[in-house]
Amino acid sequence: MRKIKRGLCLTAAALTALLFTGCFGGTEVGERAFVQLMGLEKEDGIYTVSLQLYKSESGTAEPDVSKANSVSVSGSGATVQAAIADAETEAGKKIFLGHIKMLIIGSGIENPSDELALFLDGSVSPACPVAYSDDPAAVTETLLTDGSFSAEQLMTIMSLTAAQGKTVYTSAAKLAADTGVLDCAAALPIVKAENDTVRFDGLTFARKNGTAGYLSEEDAAGVKLLLDAFESGDKITVPVTADGKRATAFITGAKTCLKAEESENVLTVSADIKLKLYIAENPDGISEPLIEQAVRESVRDSCIGAFSSAVWYNSCDLFGIKKLVRRDCPEFYGRYCENAESYLEDSSLSVSVSDRLIG
Repeated sequence: MRKIKRGLCLTAAALTALLFTGCFGGTEVGERAFVQLMGLEKEDGIYTVSLQLYKSESGTAEPDVSKANSVSVSGSGATVQAAIADAETEAGKKIFLGHIKMLIIGSGIENPSDELALFLDGSVSPACPVAYSDDPAAVTETLLTDGSFSAEQLMTIMSLTAAQGKTVYTSAAKLAADTGVLDCAAALPIVKAENDTVRFDGLTFARKNGTAGYLSEEDAAGVKLLLDAFESGDKITVPVTADGKRATAFITGAKTCLKAEESENVLTVSADIKLKLYIAENPDGISEPLIEQAVRESVRDSCIGAFSSAVWYNSCDLFGIKKLVRRDCPEFYGRYCENAESYLEDSSLSVSVSDRLIG
């Protein structure tokens, strides 16, 4: 599967051009409600959708950025489709999902692969990012007063946070695929809305029976590295302290190779991580070898934190371990499949980190 690339969301100009040109599939554009953000949760068998819709206040093709250009509506129903239909009644327009910039799932979503299948029929881009929130409605109702497209602000925040290694991208297609297979899992960024602002706060894990677990943003870089999801332009900051002296290094490149091994019925996952480092600040003159060693130790700790939270404590196959076992030790594959959760809980992680100083 191709890695998700940043910048997949349409620009404001492109969306504006679409919104104000002619009709759309036999329906006048003015009769449609274009969804920017969609929250989905379920309680007592009832789905609730929370939608942030594009709504130009200028009345022209150019949004008035001094005014709000978004509005939030919601709907409930026994099915996702019924909840969307209820939201259409509140909006007074036909809901169009093709420009969703982010799906936000909440509590009660027990089987993401099934419940997201509705959106993978062409209604939503398979590359659309997915996040988790305890209160999806609060997220879709935030930032409504700012800018021309408030959902783009959320995407910018997520893009910056991911580039810094504090969260990761997960697409709708990846979430549906990974949670549709026994023992496989996906990492979901946790988004929170507080005091009229939004922020990303660590990760949770989604699998076939719902979401569980929490990983702090300090260890999110470990997920990024173990998933080999480091992209061009990413920059993870690593503060260094040695003998009371301080420095700052950047990880500007990374390549990870995972391997599975079995010995005496025990599963070992090995991670070979190669880094590119750049020393950004070193006012106290810490030696380069000490800085490199500190970065390697920080990366190991982050990877162990990510692995322990996902694999050991929550038995989530976040890193494709089942596929690794099938590839690297096929003779063990049958036994692993019979009791995958137990093998994950008792597995070990070996992390080897090498680096190359640049600049």
